[in-house]
Amino acid sequence: MSSAIMSNSTLFRGLALIVALLLSACATPPKPPVDSESLTWQLQGKIGFWQGRKQESATINWAQCDADSARIRLSGPLGAGSIELSSDQSGARLIQNGESIHADSIEELASRADWPIPVEALRFWVRGRAMFTEKLEGRVNTNGQLEELNQIGWHISYHYRTPFHQLPDRIHAKSANARITLIVSEWQEQPEFCAK
Repeated sequence: MSSAIMSNSTLFRGLALIVALLLSACATPPKPPVDSESLTWQLQGKIGFWQGRKQESATINWAQCDADSARIRLSGPLGAGSIELSSDQSGARLIQNGESIHADSIEELASRADWPIPVEALRFWVRGRAMFTEKLEGRVNTNGQLEELNQIGWHISYHYRTPFHQLPDRIHAKSANARITLIVSEWQEQPEFCAK
């Protein structure tokens, strides 16, 4: 009888160990599709911009090709169909309605497209990171995710799909006279449409 109890006890401990291992495997955080530190990434989603009575929205496809190169496609109800902004070390270019405009920076082009947004800072903000060259005030949650950030006159707040995601799926940025909302539907590690 004691050997049967011992056998059942050993069986119970073995089952308990298997259950514990299975549960710990289930609790392992999923690997995010893109590391927030990565220099190359692509996001797809929707962006809204408000300034005074002006309200614009578009579908956005942003490919960060490396630290100095990016391509941003905006399409939708912009009043102009679609816009493509691209930048590299030689400058920036805007393509709209078949016309190409060149400038020194992508922010200058965004302003010409009547979207005066801090694109250079936004490439950090969209990944839940502060622009490292500027002063900041921020708040991080218990999971190490940036929840709020104040930088260059903008207040940015973040929402994350799960506690395990490094990258936000919703970003709200607000300045004294403008507001931006970005809802990310997909992050990719390798940009698909970078210029060769």
